[in-house]
Amino acid sequence: MRRSALIGVSVLLFLVLLAFLQATTPPYATLTGPIRTSGHEGELISGTDFSAKVANVITAKAISFERFGRTINLESSGIWVVASIEVDARRETMPVRAATLVGSSGRKYRQSRRADDAPNALYAKVAQPGLQTKGIVIFELPADETTEMTLLLSEQYDPQLKDQIEISLGNTGGAPRDTLELDKNDI
Repeated sequence: MRRSALIGVSVLLFLVLLAFLQATTPPYATLTGPIRTSGHEGELISGTDFSAKVANVITAKAISFERFGRTINLESSGIWVVASIEVDARRETMPVRAATLVGSSGRKYRQSRRADDAPNALYAKVAQPGLQTKGIVIFELPADETTEMTLLLSEQYDPQLKDQIEISLGNTGGAPRDTLELDKNDI
């Protein structure tokens, strides 16, 4: 009788321990997700693989740029957000192709494909160790999303066990410009 009671209590304790371990173990996506390093606009934020600094953020109702001798004007029903970024690879040559903007509501926006031909786009560049690479990222989002934004930079979208730099952009301040000329302004 004692032996069966001892076995029953042992099995019960084992099941409680197993339930506790299952409840406290993080999900697989969290365990293998990005390795985040956070900071604020204007700060140099250094991860293991690369470092980044947002030098400037400008909002506009329209953007324009020259491409093959023609002026391209892009208007939006929302707001264009253009960020100038400086990137430096740490150990090896790498692209920084993935830029995601998290709006004030928490929704995520990837770089606008409408502005693929824009000059100085960061996604088209490769960062070299010891050499600073400068470029811009361009997003198109609703106006109400531009109050508190966060920029996520990484080598690829949804990185697993790779660096992801998270930069708080805060409030972009003031009304957006009517038109931002990407070739001529300090961006």
